[in-house]
Amino acid sequence: MKKQSIILIIAVVLAIEACSPKTSRPTTALPSWERKSDPAVILGRFVGWKPGDKCLPNFWGNKNSLKNTIFPEVTADSIAGTFTLVWDICYPLLHSFHGWNVMLFPGDTVKVDIDNNAFAEYQAYNRETPHDSVTTQKLQELWKKAIHIDGGTFQLPLPVHLKRMELGYTQEYGQAHVRDTYEEWRDFCWNEFQDIVKQLDSLDLSPAELEFHRMCIEQDYISKLRQFSFVKKVGGISDKDSLEMFKQQMTFKDPHASELTYYRKTTGFYACLHKNLFDEGKAYIEANGLEDSPLGRWFKELDEAKAVMARAKTMQAISESELSALSPEFQVQIREVQDQLKKEALGSEGKRCDLPKGEPQEWLPKIVSEHKGKIVFVDFWATWCGPCLKGMEEMESVKDELMLRGVDFIYITDSSSNTDDWLKHITKHAGSHYIVPDDKMKEMQIPDYQNAIPHYLIYDREGKLVKTITGWPGLEEMKQEIDKVK
Repeated sequence: MKKQSIILIIAVVLAIEACSPKTSRPTTALPSWERKSDPAVILGRFVGWKPGDKCLPNFWGNKNSLKNTIFPEVTADSIAGTFTLVWDICYPLLHSFHGWNVMLFPGDTVKVDIDNNAFAEYQAYNRETPHDSVTTQKLQELWKKAIHIDGGTFQLPLPVHLKRMELGYTQEYGQAHVRDTYEEWRDFCWNEFQDIVKQLDSLDLSPAELEFHRMCIEQDYISKLRQFSFVKKVGGISDKDSLEMFKQQMTFKDPHASELTYYRKTTGFYACLHKNLFDEGKAYIEANGLEDSPLGRWFKELDEAKAVMARAKTMQAISESELSALSPEFQVQIREVQDQLKKEALGSEGKRCDLPKGEPQEWLPKIVSEHKGKIVFVDFWATWCGPCLKGMEEMESVKDELMLRGVDFIYITDSSSNTDDWLKHITKHAGSHYIVPDDKMKEMQIPDYQNAIPHYLIYDREGKLVKTITGWPGLEEMKQEIDKVK
């Protein structure tokens, strides 16, 4: 009787299982990150390295961290062929080498072995073979020979050969879509997206790989929607009013939004980082009323922390209750920046100044008015801007001469600049240094400013603006412009 009961139970269980809907993948596969502020480290080594070889691979900067730290701390050993990169982060960051990436979580230590010869073979195969399921296995085998990654919370999935969303447009491509309405363009992009997803589903991948690649394809779809007006331009439309009209027609409001997946978990943030579509991924969520989704709530938290960080960088008062309302890892980094700014740099050439009281449009006139009787040179710059730094360095060779003539130097950056680097530049460059919240730059109504730096203003001794320059023109030309002012 007992044996019959067991058999009956098994039969019932099997029957229930047979009637239950089948799911081939678990509901979640990608790991979440631990909410904390902690450095992340990459320990790199070149395989087959010989003395005289390059001991540090090329990599891109990244200003998506809360502190806007563009580059990590770097050390390299030219004898051993090793290098160490350290990022100060409180949420995931994508470190991008040329041709490959490492995803870093707070507290991670990731070991990387690089074989440059094998990587060149991988790149050649990737360029020269069709993007289909047949070539994916060979592509992944070559990748494993070229790059070996060990450690870390989440290692990016192996590369796959898929047909990609067409994001590089020829004139012929543009002409084929030059008459599309935005709705027609969106439908075209959606159909292309679905075709690629079908191809992805045909590959033999793990649940985590499928989830990640699917979300990255979604980011490509979002990116392509945004390029509606650009495709018109490629197709031959050059009239500015028409292009502006097409730009206004584009919206991330999408009837297909419910079919995308990346915003359903905070791990969708990884795809936004991987495709460098941090802002677009967030804008799509907002346009489709998805702010209460898991990723939408995370972006809201981050926006609130960034707003407080911007105020901290400009030395504005922040109440303890405001700080305490943020997640602890954000609080840690904001307090660190506040502590940095409280310490005056010893032996500083420059002077750190507070912004004048009043509305943003009043700041620049008030700053200039403090230098009556002097020729005023105003330099709008940022720590991450190469041409800005080049101009600042070259001006040092003539600065003493110009200051003797009565030229005062004013340097204005915004909160996108890294705090450490900003303080270092104050020690090197004599003059008055200001930092402005990045969302207030446009409100300052800077003459001839088109959201491009470096941007320079030259005022005469009466406080009258006599010259605006965008872009570093070179030392000789810049000095000539200043010399014209008596």
